[in-house]
Amino acid sequence: MAALKSQETLEKLKEWFARFTHSMAGNKALKHQDANIRVEYFFRDLCNAVYGWNLVNENAMMSTDQDSYDLSDPVHGIAIQVTVTTTPAKIRKTLKSFIGTHDDSFTSLKFAYPVMQCPGSGGSHEKTLNGFDFDPKRDRIDFNSILKKVADLPLVHQNAILDLVADQLEPLGRALQFGTDDVLDTLIGTIKYMTLTAPKNELSATEKDPDYALKKERLTDHIAYLEQQYTIHTTEYAAVAQAREAFGYDQVVAAKIQAWLKGESISFLRKHSGNAGEAFDALVDDLLQKAHQKVRSADKSAVRFLLADEFMRCNVFPNP
Repeated sequence: MAALKSQETLEKLKEWFARFTHSMAGNKALKHQDANIRVEYFFRDLCNAVYGWNLVNENAMMSTDQDSYDLSDPVHGIAIQVTVTTTPAKIRKTLKSFIGTHDDSFTSLKFAYPVMQCPGSGGSHEKTLNGFDFDPKRDRIDFNSILKKVADLPLVHQNAILDLVADQLEPLGRALQFGTDDVLDTLIGTIKYMTLTAPKNELSATEKDPDYALKKERLTDHIAYLEQQYTIHTTEYAAVAQAREAFGYDQVVAAKIQAWLKGESISFLRKHSGNAGEAFDALVDDLLQKAHQKVRSADKSAVRFLLADEFMRCNVFPNP
C-alpha cells in the first residue's frame, strides 16, 4: 500500500514539473523575466526540502545580481546557478566567472534548470575548471534528477514536497490551469457538502428575518457586489460547469443548494450587520473550511464563482 501511495505522489509531482517546464519554455520565448526571478525562490525551497540544504537567494540580499550564482548555502559550500539556458556555452561562461572569484567560498557549483531533462553538457569542461571539482552529471539538477531523489525519501517526506510544489506553482501558473484536477475535486466536494447539509424543507415565511428585507438602494449595492464577484472570477466558468456535470447537477440538486444558501445567507448577513460583501467573503471561507481540509487560493477563486453564480440564479442573497 505504501508503495502505491508513493507512486501516486511521484506521478503527481511529475505532472506538476512537466507543466512547469512548459510554462517556463513559454516565458523564455516571451522574455518574461518576472517568472525567471520567481523560479529562483521555487528552486531554493524545493532543493532545501529535497536535499536538506539551507539555501538562500543571494539576489534578494544583494543590491545587484550575482555574476555566476543565484542561491547559496555556505554551510554546505554550495552555490547554485538557476537558469533556463541549458547550453554548454552557458556552463563555460558561468564557470569562468565563478572560478577565481567565488571558489574560495564554495566547494561546489551546481546548475538548476526548470526542465524535465537537461541536454548534454558539452563535455567535461576541464580546460575551464582549473582544478575545480565540477561534474556535469552530478552538478546539473533537472526535474528528473529531483524525482529520483524524492523516490528514495520516506512517504511522509514525499507528500510534504508535493504540498510544497503545489502551493508554490499554483500562483505561478494559474493561467495554465495548474492544479485543475484539484480545483475540480474541490468544487465537486463543495457541491456535495451543500446538498448533504441542506435543510430538508425550505425556510418558511415565519423563519425569514424581516430585518433583512433590504431597501432598494442597499439591494442594488449588494447585487452589484455579486455581479463583481461573478465577473472577476468568470475564468472559473469551465471548471464550475465541469464540476456540475460530474456531480450530476439537476433540479433536485439545484433546489437543495438554494435551500442551503437561503439559510446560510440569513445567518451570515446577521453576523455581518447586513453587509453582503463581508457576509459573502465569510461564507466562502467557512464553506471551504467545512468542506475541505486544505484550502488554496485556486480553490477559493473557483468557489467564489460557484456561489456568486448560484446566488444570482436563485436570488436568495442578500434578500431571503
